[in-house]
Amino acid sequence: MPNHVLRRPWAYALFRTDKCPDPESDETARIVGLAERLGFELREVLATDSDAVFASLFASFELSGISALLVPSVMHVTGWMDVVRYHVDVWTLDPPGRWPRHRTPGITAAFIPGVGSAR
Repeated sequence: MPNHVLRRPWAYALFRTDKCPDPESDETARIVGLAERLGFELREVLATDSDAVFASLFASFELSGISALLVPSVMHVTGWMDVVRYHVDVWTLDPPGRWPRHRTPGITAAFIPGVGSAR
C-alpha cells in the first residue's frame, strides 16, 4: 500500500513596510500566526517598501504551487488585488477574511469575512 504524504497548501506572505504602523517583527509574527491558524505552509515572508517586485512575484505563484497570499490588509496590495486574485486567494488580517481567487472569467467573488480570525 503506498504511503501518501499530504502536504499543507503553500502560502506566501507580504507586507509593505511603508504601510505598517507596527514594527516589522510584529507584522511577521501576525502573518505567521495567520498561516498556522489556516493550516498553510508559509513558504516566505516578503517585507518591502514598494511594489516594484510585485508583478514578477505574483506571476510566479501558479508555477510555484502557491495557493494563497497572506497580507495584513488590502492596503498592502493596493492596485494589485485583481491581478493577485487571478492566481491565488488573498487572506487579510484586517479585516479578517478571505478574498477568493477569480475562478470564472468576468465574475468577482465577494469577500468572505471572519475566516482565519484569532477568535
